Amino acid sequence: MVRVVAIGAESLQDTVMLRWLVTGGFLFVAAIMLGMSFSFGVGTSVGTLLMNRGTEIIGIVMTVAIVEWFFERRRLQNRGRQLAWDFLHAVEHVVWVWQGGPREMDSDEVRGLLNAVKDDPLPEFTEGLLLNIGTRSHRLLNNDPAAVAAMPGLMIGLEHLGRFSSIRDGKSPWAPRKVADILDEGTRALAKCLGKPTERHPTRLIRFRDPSVESQERRHFGGSVTIMRQDGLDAEPLSPPR
Repeated sequence: MVRVVAIGAESLQDTVMLRWLVTGGFLFVAAIMLGMSFSFGVGTSVGTLLMNRGTEIIGIVMTVAIVEWFFERRRLQNRGRQLAWDFLHAVEHVVWVWQGGPREMDSDEVRGLLNAVKDDPLPEFTEGLLLNIGTRSHRLLNNDPAAVAAMPGLMIGLEHLGRFSSIRDGKSPWAPRKVADILDEGTRALAKCLGKPTERHPTRLIRFRDPSVESQERRHFGGSVTIMRQDGLDAEPLSPPR
């Protein structure tokens, strides 16, 4: 994934450099024509021809540059919007694994679930999902700042979520309430930049909430889950509740 992003960034840099070289080449030719027109004399037929051709080239280059700028701006906005959706869906998934609720949730339901978090368990595999979101957020902020800046509010959301990149740096695990607050702030920022609901849905109206470790395992791994006993010598299969 990192290699693909790096290759894409190098390709984009090469394209931009090629555009600048072509633009500079045409402007250089136009400048030579304008200089030669003054050498021959603007009033002469050759000077007039060179003057007209030089100004035409400059006009064409400026027009193409303006159109390219608009297209590039739209491309960055579309990419920024897609990135915002990707991260909002990633947050929805990790909240669903951690807290339960409907498989398909809107941003207000996500915030409603997070508002109910107290001392809910946070197993290693759920923590790993948060670490992945934090690492991706940091990489995106560093590798694609133009696309991030093109979508107002995306940078704020990624900065909140990027804090999860250090979730395993300390000696003690993060408090569940701290994790929920960071997810809530990131969800609110992403929802705002995408025009989604930013208020909280009442938690009591959200069905299927179950933050137990067994339910988290079932939602994350799917199907029957095997829970190892503390002695590590035996295992008990856990089937999904009927």
